[in-house]
Amino acid sequence: MRITDPSSLVFGALLAVIVGGAVGFIAAQALGLLAGVGVGGVLGTAVALSHLRGPLRRWRTARRALAPARRRWLERHILLYAALEEENARRRFERDVQFFLREHTFEGIDGVAVDDELRLAVAAGAALMLHGRPSWELRGAGRSVLFYPGAFDDDYHAGDYAAFDGMAHQQGPVLLSARAVRESWSVPGDGQNVVLHELAHLFDFQNEGADGVPSLMAPASEGAWRDLVRRETRRIQRGDSMLRSYAASAPSEFFAVAVEAFFERPAEMQRRHAALYDALKNFFNLDLASLGGKRETEREKKGSSSETPFQDRELRDAVRETGGDLTQPPGA
Repeated sequence: MRITDPSSLVFGALLAVIVGGAVGFIAAQALGLLAGVGVGGVLGTAVALSHLRGPLRRWRTARRALAPARRRWLERHILLYAALEEENARRRFERDVQFFLREHTFEGIDGVAVDDELRLAVAAGAALMLHGRPSWELRGAGRSVLFYPGAFDDDYHAGDYAAFDGMAHQQGPVLLSARAVRESWSVPGDGQNVVLHELAHLFDFQNEGADGVPSLMAPASEGAWRDLVRRETRRIQRGDSMLRSYAASAPSEFFAVAVEAFFERPAEMQRRHAALYDALKNFFNLDLASLGGKRETEREKKGSSSETPFQDRELRDAVRETGGDLTQPPGA
């Protein structure tokens, strides 16, 4: 993410000149030249300042240092951040985290206390996915993140049939299970991360609906991507894939599940799904396999060492196998 887009500044300046000039011309005809210049200048300045509010907020945010406690959390949970050696790259990651925190609201539902860890867990996911593409923005949904205590159903209620850990709406907030968010980062490398899954849908929503082809993908690559999705879906159906079966339910879910695996288990994806890994590497402009290989190898040797702190592990896995999210509002 950038403090501002140069093209946006140019547009704002042109808009200020056009609006100020047009109103000033009309005022000059009615009130005289000096009055017209004054009215047009004031209005043009107001338009320019209004357009600059966002960049100015980001500039002030970028000047603040990330709190030490937040840095320690990133070191423990975000492999890419921990591996960044260049100070500028690390600072840019921290800045993107702060942008997300500053520009989104976070609300707890049904008694959830939204602490700094929950907020940071979502902001870090966004910064991770955007790090390789500094000019990109994550704008597929509203500016709110809602946290539920646990799983919820399509009426946003908990209960015996609650099966969703997250929902991403094209025009609206992102809904997440607080329990699933904490579990996603406390069990690194298991290939299941509800934050990354739901944020991945936001790339897809920038098209009309969710079709599994992210809008920021080069148009020339769309055909090859669709062919790759079809081939990989057949592998899932044969049981010959590292991706869980829910990825075969729809192209949009394939993309979201593949993104989880790409960021959580990149070395394994490179070994077992080289074409898919290369496609996502090119899309996100990140080569994570070289960073994650050692950690994944150690995890595989230890076997069950990544045990979740929650006692209902089998139940949560069963829920996730059904998807654990919706990509459209219920009933859409």
